[in-house]
Amino acid sequence: MAGKPPVVVIGAGVVGVLTAYSLAKRGRSVTVIDRAPAPAELCSRANAGILAVGHAKAWAGPAARGSILRALAGREPGVAITRLMDIALWRWGAEFLRNCSARAHAANSAKLQRLSRYSRALTKRIEADLDLPSELRHDGGLYLFQNQAQFAAHSASLGKDGSHGMDGHGEDRAMKALPPEALSGKDPALAQLPMHLAGGLFSPLDSVGDCHAFTRRVAAALAERPGVSFRFGVNVTGFERHGARLDTVLTDQGPVQAEAVVLATGVDTPTLSRSLGVRPKIYPVKGYSGTWKILDDTRIPHLPFIDETALMAVASYGGRLRVTALAEFAGHDTSLPEARRKLLQDYVAGTFGDAVDLDRAEFWTGLRPSTPAGPPYLGRVRKIDNLWINAGHGQLGWTMAAGCAELLAARLTGDQTEIDTVSSTAPWLDAI
Repeated sequence: MAGKPPVVVIGAGVVGVLTAYSLAKRGRSVTVIDRAPAPAELCSRANAGILAVGHAKAWAGPAARGSILRALAGREPGVAITRLMDIALWRWGAEFLRNCSARAHAANSAKLQRLSRYSRALTKRIEADLDLPSELRHDGGLYLFQNQAQFAAHSASLGKDGSHGMDGHGEDRAMKALPPEALSGKDPALAQLPMHLAGGLFSPLDSVGDCHAFTRRVAAALAERPGVSFRFGVNVTGFERHGARLDTVLTDQGPVQAEAVVLATGVDTPTLSRSLGVRPKIYPVKGYSGTWKILDDTRIPHLPFIDETALMAVASYGGRLRVTALAEFAGHDTSLPEARRKLLQDYVAGTFGDAVDLDRAEFWTGLRPSTPAGPPYLGRVRKIDNLWINAGHGQLGWTMAAGCAELLAARLTGDQTEIDTVSSTAPWLDAI
């Protein structure tokens, strides 16, 4: 392998950095390129931080049709469509609707479950392998309901998507329905919250941690290894192609020779790959988060939770409370309207009060790269022998990043993958 150019990974979010890690672990030289000044500056920066194995289900399904219609009418609390005349949204939406059958939903959800369980186990190993501070918590997560009918409906569906039984490592991965009193036993801080809980689900395989800090630590550890380099503040402008191979990645700071190219570029993937005749259907779904300093940690739940009634994701780590909300179809707009900021602030004030510093919140927006079916695009682009894609993880990027990275690196280097048939399919993709 001496003298070979590196594998060039474009994108230094959690997906790109972990892809570099999996390639370097196999002895490949890797160069990571990103236009941002540091790792994890975009979608990986201020997400919820929940490795939400219990939430790994495809959005496209029979119930989604009604949700979209309500969103178009402005009557769906967790979904907003504010860029209706976007042609890219209509193209994406047409395929989304084709994936809304019960059969497609079951198949796509099964892919997401396999990817998420596999990835969660790998994430635990990466901290040990790189000797990182073990700050992730692997104690499970909760899905809370303030509505009795909603709780009953979700409880009745347990096990129908294959989420019961044992995982491949001997861990019980059964989602369990818990009445209110059992929830308080699982996490005593829940008893102090001023919300009426009808019940909840406990997912033993959920984990939580700061995605931004984790990604930066992995990148810093990798940068110390021979053969791994990071180039930040560099814009990719194109590619040089000879026949069925890409030889060079063109940038605003000069060309970079490449043995292979991996696109871990999230919502920018369709734009970047257009010149190569590849148009992945990845649409940006905007999310919002707020972060508050914790003043009284005895009143903040230790377990991460998703409030399924208010449609908020809540997690704590590093002395901070992180709350995320909304799936908004707004194109590539990353503005932060005051109404969205107020939605988060009001929820935190009403739920946690003076347990956090309400006067010094930090707000953020991020664009989740979402495929119509739900699973990411993962594999080799068929027209080009050495172009690979690892993009389109939606709201599960942190959850699935380690698993997708490992699978792609294995396939790229000719190794056997531990699982397969997990990618979204497309005519242009040799999917894993």
